[in-house]
Amino acid sequence: MKTRQISNFCIGIILVLAGGANALAPPWPSPDYNNLTVAIVRAPPVNWPLPLMNKNWTDVAFDLDGSVEKGVGLIKQAAENGANLIVFPELWFPGYPKGIADNVSIANHVQSYYDNSLVEGSSQWNKLLSAAKENHIYVVPAFSHRQGDYIYMAQALISPAGETILLRHKLRPSGGEREIWSDGTIEGLKVVATPYGRWGLLECWEHFHPAMTYNVQSQVENLHIASFPYMPDSGNSEAAYWESLDVNVAATRTYAINTQAPVAMAAVGNVRFIDGFGIDLLVIEASVPFDKVPLMYTSFNTSGLASTVPYDTDGEQSWGILQQINAGFPSYIPQVMGSYVQRHKVSISALLAGSKAQA
Repeated sequence: MKTRQISNFCIGIILVLAGGANALAPPWPSPDYNNLTVAIVRAPPVNWPLPLMNKNWTDVAFDLDGSVEKGVGLIKQAAENGANLIVFPELWFPGYPKGIADNVSIANHVQSYYDNSLVEGSSQWNKLLSAAKENHIYVVPAFSHRQGDYIYMAQALISPAGETILLRHKLRPSGGEREIWSDGTIEGLKVVATPYGRWGLLECWEHFHPAMTYNVQSQVENLHIASFPYMPDSGNSEAAYWESLDVNVAATRTYAINTQAPVAMAAVGNVRFIDGFGIDLLVIEASVPFDKVPLMYTSFNTSGLASTVPYDTDGEQSWGILQQINAGFPSYIPQVMGSYVQRHKVSISALLAGSKAQA
């Protein structure tokens, strides 16, 4: 299938394709499980610095309430335009704090970020559950999850009945993220069976690491949901290698090929839908205005996918291959876990106390 790449020159098409025009009336018919329409969020959350690569947080306040309200609006818009699933970018609630690795001013925002991190069972969380139920749509929010004195980089899968099917934490936050967010656990590496087939979820640079990818891929996916925080267009001179489109899309393509399943790649900015051969089926560039095209829509045939066998004993991500990897591991390398594998947790109160002591 030919790739559809959408830029500022194609706004007229987008307004029909991606829901920028008036929404269709939602009759809420019985779901057709032979076809899945996915809405991929590309618009930023509330109070997120723009343009895309702007990392200046001076006088910027995180606003979880505002972002939840905006998110609920996007959920409603997606459903009205026929979507069965909506996918949000990484940490969209309350927003990915761009520049955490090189912007010292972010330390001044830790308390605000903690306060604006989403708590399961809170009024904000319940609004997302209600939005899924009221609009008869699956929702994958990606958010900073507050549990006690810790925050986690999280994804969830909420059913059209408003029930939380899966809530997972990024197993090992990347780079400077690990100074703020705590590690998740391997229990979150699950693929979920739905009437449309089997869905798996990972975040950003988890797509580079076998510790995250292998166990998910071994469970056989019919759709993979990849939440990235933001994505510039190719060749953006302001982007470091780790935030560049070319690097991140390369990992996502490889993931798609390994699973032979399509990937919905969500991010603020450049978004895409990649088929199981690693080929772009639809792309909307970051240069396209967010207010005109907040969502990208795509549909694919899901006939028979609900009966997919949840493993492949002869696959590249099988128990047998795992044993082969283990058997072939170089004998001269010490067989120790190492400190990197140990679960790393960041006490926010201790982090704040340390910041005050250094002030």
